[in-house]
Amino acid sequence: MTLLASGGVLALVVWDVPGILRAVSVLVYIAAAPGLACARLIRIPDGPSRFVVGVALSLALGVLVAQGMIHLHRWSPLLGLATLTTIASLVALIELAQVVLHHHRWRRTEAE
Repeated sequence: MTLLASGGVLALVVWDVPGILRAVSVLVYIAAAPGLACARLIRIPDGPSRFVVGVALSLALGVLVAQGMIHLHRWSPLLGLATLTTIASLVALIELAQVVLHHHRWRRTEAE
């Protein structure tokens, strides 16, 4: 889901979709997706707690990316969004790899 949302949000920005749709989508994505991907990776069992931690992590990652761009003199909203979508996508791919490896290990153990 995170991978699809990342591509969708970047497409809205790159294709210059009308303002309100783009603004709402990007703000919701930035406020939730990167941190929720990380919160799933650390396996917080409680749903509401995972959501709160995810939003807090998203905001913290957003601030870190913004500070990095300012420090490097490379301020760009598109670069910031691309960086956050890359972070969220990489974390989602790590989670996906863990699931695949766990499933593969389980099937191998079952066959033996």
